Amino acid sequence: MLLIGLKGLEMRHYRDVMVVVFLVWWVTLTGFLFSQTPMTAACGLLSSGLALIALIRMNESSAAPRRRVIHDTVGMLSLALPIMLGLYLLFPRIQGGLWGVPLDPLIGRLGLTEEVSPGSIQQLLESDEVVFRAQFDGLAPPVEERYWRALVLESTDGRAWRRGVLKDQSTSLAVIQKSKPIRYTATFEPSDKRWLPALDWPVTVPPGTRSGYGHVLASTTDLLSPLRLELTSDRVFSNASLGELESRANLQLAMPPTPRVKALVTQWQSLASDRVEVVRRALGYFQSEPFYYSLSPPLLGDRPVDEFMFDTREGYCEHYASAFTTLMRVAGIPARMVVGYMGGEVNDVFGYVVVRQSDAHAWSEVWLPASGWTRVDPTAAIAPERIRYGIDLLRSVEALGWSIRDVPRDAMLGLLQRGLWDHGLRWVKHRFDAANYSWNKWVMGFGPRQQFVFLRTMGLDQFGRPLVLLLLVIVVALLLLVGQGLLSMGRSTSDPLQRAYHYFLRRMGRLGLTKYSFEGPLDFAERAIQERPDCERSIRAVTQRYVAARYGLSQPGSVVAEIRRLTRSL
Repeated sequence: MLLIGLKGLEMRHYRDVMVVVFLVWWVTLTGFLFSQTPMTAACGLLSSGLALIALIRMNESSAAPRRRVIHDTVGMLSLALPIMLGLYLLFPRIQGGLWGVPLDPLIGRLGLTEEVSPGSIQQLLESDEVVFRAQFDGLAPPVEERYWRALVLESTDGRAWRRGVLKDQSTSLAVIQKSKPIRYTATFEPSDKRWLPALDWPVTVPPGTRSGYGHVLASTTDLLSPLRLELTSDRVFSNASLGELESRANLQLAMPPTPRVKALVTQWQSLASDRVEVVRRALGYFQSEPFYYSLSPPLLGDRPVDEFMFDTREGYCEHYASAFTTLMRVAGIPARMVVGYMGGEVNDVFGYVVVRQSDAHAWSEVWLPASGWTRVDPTAAIAPERIRYGIDLLRSVEALGWSIRDVPRDAMLGLLQRGLWDHGLRWVKHRFDAANYSWNKWVMGFGPRQQFVFLRTMGLDQFGRPLVLLLLVIVVALLLLVGQGLLSMGRSTSDPLQRAYHYFLRRMGRLGLTKYSFEGPLDFAERAIQERPDCERSIRAVTQRYVAARYGLSQPGSVVAEIRRLTRSL
């Protein structure tokens, strides 16, 4: 666009202007190959309108009033509206960018990876990039129940966790319904990663997705555009048995436990009667000992679990999930790390949940004979504020230079009290996000399924597709005819003589004299003189000159100025 703007400096002829106008339209069109956001659409409409104004202005036979040029531009764009709506309804949008071009090459480069080590999730905590939005059938679950699982990591080298030999195994979605299933619609933003975070536990696999190890969902194609899925989750999952390969993979230790770690786990086992009690004592240890949640913890050495448990005792979610998972494996309990997102912000306008990169979270799962894989979040044991109030509270604490360990609970909650300025920003932010959500839902997400729902709503689903298409074509044609008629009714003529006479009629209208559609110029003049004899001279002079120029041999150009001068004397 900058180069096109500079092109205007060398325009000398009519041809140069036409080239620039069509270049503007071409650049506007190509912009939609890379971004199809509401802002892109608004900018495209504005640039197209300005280019159309320039085109109309250049093709006028005489200097046209600015108001008329704008009127013609709006009229032409209005005529294009029925065509656009018809194409929108007739040909639903296919998923993905045109020719496989990503909608925005800069979107989705930040996010969860298949390998998590201390510091991996910390990089996401400052990003407000939207990952997905979830609209629930009813009220959204409480924030402490909104765990969105994305990846299950069972392999570790002692510091980093990654997907192991089980990553390509699909998992049966057999579920014991111990709670009411949760149904919701998730709209995922474009990303260079295929995994789809879903509420614990997803029990359906929509078309175009697959279920991987650990009941995680992934798209079968690249997420080049917003993806809208209807999902169902159940809060309680039960697995009948644990296979030998899966058990061995989730008991693997990268290195023998240190004496301090071994002694601690042995102590828990000696006081516990079963695995459930070992898990409870481990969580109790995290709660009773001085562990702290921190966004800037000290670095760990060669024995990260030992140093974290007994020396530093500061970290964020992946520190606690990694340490807890390792401790459970030392105790002989199959355990694995799960990474995804926690919580999310409820939008005030439509009530959907917005999940951002800053909501990234890690937790553990242990296998218990009675309940199968069971979620355990050690972070919730030592920092319940992180779970309940989200990462914004902790970011506010650290932005003030405080440590979370030194801030009383009441002072922490005081940081959540927003001032008038913050409330205003939040109000604008929620409505802007609601506009994006509606755009993705009704424009970007309008596919064959949405077309069928629309036709069913209109009562047209009982007809065959060819008949429906024919009806839509007829409707579009009628809209075009109506639009053309309205545009013609309001269009002012480009004839200077006719415009001068219309100017005379408007002045007469201000005097209370309106020309009827069946009256000619002479008949109207006679009636006007009878009602306003004081204006007889000007009325006759204008009418005589107009009739002579329109129907006689007089040159129109020579009388236009005279008609306007006489009209102003009324």
